Amino acid sequence: MTPLPSYDRLGRLPGHVERVGILGGTFDPIHLGHLILAESALEELSLDRILFIPAEISPHKRSAPPSVSSRERLDMVAMAIDGEPRFSLDDRELKRGVPSYTIDTVRSLLADFPGVRFLYLIGADNVSSLESWHQIGELRNLIDFAVFDRGDGAFCNSSTYQVVRRRIDISSTEIRDRLAKGLSVRYFLPSALHDYIMMHRLYTLNAQD
Repeated sequence: MTPLPSYDRLGRLPGHVERVGILGGTFDPIHLGHLILAESALEELSLDRILFIPAEISPHKRSAPPSVSSRERLDMVAMAIDGEPRFSLDDRELKRGVPSYTIDTVRSLLADFPGVRFLYLIGADNVSSLESWHQIGELRNLIDFAVFDRGDGAFCNSSTYQVVRRRIDISSTEIRDRLAKGLSVRYFLPSALHDYIMMHRLYTLNAQD
């Protein structure tokens, strides 16, 4: 993981509390929607940094593992965030194996970066299932949650959570489906990532030929 920058490098006054957003997921693949949401979170939540943390397999999606390898997904995230100094990649969940619970990730981040305030970024569709997350009571005591609101009116609990309001109609599922059908995804992805997927024939029906 890229070290978090020192306050001196960022030019901030002593006593500034670093605010870092955690954006987890399988990133299968990461796409422009993820990057736009991350940038919006930086701006709207006054964050200093976003950590992208790819998961091996989500505890809630064990029956639907990622379509490509952990190494490929890690490489794609690194490629997608390259050039943005406020975005960092952290591979601790991939190293940990499965199941990889958010509580374990948060504990290790707090141990590695004492004094940093972390906010966990989730989609509005995940709020209803939060109470089923492993050790959610302790997790709420350790970290705050911020919610990406899709802007469709489905999420209105802004009194409980910090909210990032941005409507993005791009999904990893749609990208995988389009690739499997031989359709273009050029404008769904950063150009370098698009070229990587095409070169390695990821997500195509004949990828294993």
